Formats: sequence, structure tokens, C-alpha cells
Amino acid sequence: MKKALEACMPTTIHRWCIWHIMKKIPSKLNRYKGHADIEQEMSQDVWNSHSKDSFDRNWNDFLLNFGLADNKWLSDLYEDRHIWVPIYLDHHFWAGMRSTQRSKSMHSFFNKYITRNSSLIQFVKQYDNCLESREQAERESDLSFKMRTLTQSLGKSKRNSEERRIASPD
Repeated sequence: MKKALEACMPTTIHRWCIWHIMKKIPSKLNRYKGHADIEQEMSQDVWNSHSKDSFDRNWNDFLLNFGLADNKWLSDLYEDRHIWVPIYLDHHFWAGMRSTQRSKSMHSFFNKYITRNSSLIQFVKQYDNCLESREQAERESDLSFKMRTLTQSLGKSKRNSEERRIASPD
């Protein structure tokens, strides 16, 4: 899938979902004593590292403290850290959203139009409906914003003219 995404959408940035990675900890590390502590420490290192260097140091300490230096799953995760660890992705714009938020939002949106049993033809037909709905929602949001801005502007203008009327001697 990675190669297909790179070929079809070369400027798209693909990242892994931290939530899914963290959810795998019990099954991947259950043979280690204290996997709950492992999960907590790993989460701490992933979310609270303020630089790439600090993440690398913290990750190494984490592996040594829990005796996980030889764990293949964690070694593979570390090799791919540039597509799932936030500090390695901070130079990209994500609109403040985590990967699960985007995915849940898109699932919720598309579930209004298609189901798992939808045919390809149904999908294509409903895709246009999805786009139209999204565009309509954006138009409504733009109009609402413009109306609020105009109302605020008129309110300020009215207050300013009232203040000038009161301040000017007759």
C-alpha cells in the first residue's frame, strides 16, 4: 500500500496512527513483565519528547530500562519513527488533529452515503453527493462567518457613531 500511495499521490504525507500502535502493546509485549508500565512509559516518551534527540535518548532509555532492546516490533517501530512519532512530524500541518480524529471524521462523513456492501457504481454515484454536501456545508459556514463579521462590524460602526455624537459639542 505504501508504494501505491507514493506512486499515485507523491505529495501526500502518510503517517501511522499512534492509537493503533499503542493498542497493539498488550498483544506485542504481553510476555514481558509489567506491560502496563511499558505502555505508560512508551506513551510518555512518544508524546512528551520536545526534540528528535530527546525522543531518541528517551526511547533508548526506555528499551534499556524494560529490557526490550532485542524486541523486533519495537526496533521496527523505531526505524519507522518518522511516520508516527509527533516530534518527527511537527514540520507538517495537521490542523491540530490526530490521525484517529481525521479517520473517525471521514468514516462518519462517508457512512452517510455508502456502506460496506455498496457497489463500485454506487460508490461513484454517491461520491458526487458527498462532494456536493461538503461544498454546501462549506458555503453555509462561509456565509455564517461573513454574517457574523458583518454584524460585528455594523455593531462597532454604530457604537463609534454614537460615541462621536455624544462626544461632539452641539
